[in-house]
Amino acid sequence: MQRRIVSRVDPRYKQLRAQNNSSVKKSRDRARREREETITSINQLEEDNQKLVQNLQIIRQEYEQLQILFKQHTGVDIDQMIGPEPKSTTPEIPMPSIQPSVESLSKPVLTINTIEDKSTSNNEFDVNNLDGSIVLINGVQYKIVGLDKA
Repeated sequence: MQRRIVSRVDPRYKQLRAQNNSSVKKSRDRARREREETITSINQLEEDNQKLVQNLQIIRQEYEQLQILFKQHTGVDIDQMIGPEPKSTTPEIPMPSIQPSVESLSKPVLTINTIEDKSTSNNEFDVNNLDGSIVLINGVQYKIVGLDKA
C-alpha cells in the first residue's frame, strides 16, 4: 500500500491533517482506556485471589482441627482410613505460602459447645464425652455422633 502524498499548498491538506489528528487522538484514548480497564481488572483479580487464598488457609486450619478432634474422639487417624492420595493427571498448582495474621490467630477457627459445666471445665473437655456435642464451623452447626450410633 502506497502512502498518499499531499503537498502543504493543497487546499485539502488542513482537512486531511485535522482528520488524521482526530483519528490519532481517538486511537490513543482507546488504548489508554483499555490499559486502565486491564489494570483495574488485574487489581480486582489479585484481590479476589487473595481472599480465596485466605479462605483456603482457614479451611485448612478447620480441617486440621477436625482431624485432631476425630482422632481424639475415635482414636483413629483419618489419614490411615483414607489411605494414600490418588495420583492426579493434572499438574499441581503451587499455593503461595501465607503467614496468618495476628488477627486471624486470635480468632477461634473451631468452636465446640458441650453440655459440660463450664465453671469446672477450665476450657478443657473430655474427648470421651463429646457424643452429642455441637461443633460450630463458620456459623454452621454440626452434631458429633459416636461411631457406634452411626
